[in-house]
Amino acid sequence: MRELLITLDKTKKQKYQALAEGLRLSIKQGKVRPGERLPSSRDLARIFKMHRHTVMTALAELEAEGWIVSKTKRYYQVTETLPDTFLRSRPSLQSFALPRQAIKVVRSAPDLDFVPVNSFKHSFPSGFPDVRLFPMKEFKSLMSDALTAKGVLNYGDPAGYPMLLKEIKDYLRRVRNVDGREVIVTNGSQEALFFLAQALIAPGDKIAVEALGYPPALSTFQYAGGKLVPITVDKEGLCVDELEEKLKKQKIKFLYLTPLHQYPTTVTLSAERRLKLYELALKYGMLIIEDDYDHEFHFVSQPVAPLASFDPAGIVLYISTFSKILFPSARVGFMAVPEIFGKEIAKLKRISSRQNEQILQVAIALWMKSGGFEKHLRKMRRIYEERKKAMIEDLQRWQKLYPRISWAEPDGGMALWLELSVNTTRFAQKMKSKSILVAPEQSYRVDGKSGTHVRLGFSGFSPEENRASLKALFTAE
Repeated sequence: MRELLITLDKTKKQKYQALAEGLRLSIKQGKVRPGERLPSSRDLARIFKMHRHTVMTALAELEAEGWIVSKTKRYYQVTETLPDTFLRSRPSLQSFALPRQAIKVVRSAPDLDFVPVNSFKHSFPSGFPDVRLFPMKEFKSLMSDALTAKGVLNYGDPAGYPMLLKEIKDYLRRVRNVDGREVIVTNGSQEALFFLAQALIAPGDKIAVEALGYPPALSTFQYAGGKLVPITVDKEGLCVDELEEKLKKQKIKFLYLTPLHQYPTTVTLSAERRLKLYELALKYGMLIIEDDYDHEFHFVSQPVAPLASFDPAGIVLYISTFSKILFPSARVGFMAVPEIFGKEIAKLKRISSRQNEQILQVAIALWMKSGGFEKHLRKMRRIYEERKKAMIEDLQRWQKLYPRISWAEPDGGMALWLELSVNTTRFAQKMKSKSILVAPEQSYRVDGKSGTHVRLGFSGFSPEENRASLKALFTAE
């Protein structure tokens, strides 16, 4: 029997960890040299009063780390080249660094700042639902039920879980008049935009966008190699006449727009312009990506039907999200596209994120099927309309002190577009120093220039909280 003096660290929670550390230290200190045999597992078990399985677990850990090696399952010996001596004997490896050109990023992604709203005393988060009002108990039960759904824990269809695909198709047909399309579930609408950009844009392609638009979408198109062609937005939405002039002079691959509650100005594209836009797209062979990000939150009659609801030529690619109805971390968006596009997007999904998490998909499908989804939606629509009215009433009071401020009341949405008649880039920087977060017009402009507007979200907080934030905004020194 081979004897070996080892001190065990009694602070270790697991006995095998203490034995492994003791043996490792003995090897480092030279008590057992490279090539020498260790005591047998039975001897170690007797010496340290451990079960032999505990000893074998410790030895397996040391073997995995490269300190010892098993000899035909008869005994263990210390390896000839220890893990720490490998590096110590090669000092050049410790200080080695790849030349900068060897690790150069070929295509750097745009740097979009993430600003946690909770880090500010006052904020007006744009397009944020009030997660405090989400029916957590009800949805928790649905998540539990989803765990028992067939195949939910296995790999699934990249396009989405069949039950949710059916519910989305039924919902789009009933509520948004969008029918006869392939539906693909995505990690939020942002992934849908990324997939479409990767599938459609060749470097140098011209992409028409609203001159004031959604920054992540614009960055996605640029990252894919697209060249943005900004089109002015006025009180009726996208200026279609201006788009026509651009189309006469250059080939435009597709138009991206938010026709309902335009982001960020909140205006809705008029029916007349919608018709002319579709005619232009047909005439010039231009696709349309329609981002209908908050369709349900329309407060004046029924919202205008999406462009995709009348698309006989199959040129409108429709995307939307559930994040505004559920909660932001629920990355569940979708696109409804003609079949030819659906197959390509599903293949892209397969080689990127593989599929959306299926348990959440099933829970949402069960919620939609039970009617709970639309019940919650009706409740939140009522609450957000009340919050919009409350913010406008508060702004009217502040307007008496600051008559230069103005706004147009939107028909729906989750924010207001406020004219301050000052440089809002500098204004927002000043507010930030006062722990007040507000988004200036410059954040949304394709040309990056300063403007005089700010976007004030009202949906994420109660009227009382919004009132306090407005007071802080207008009284900050």
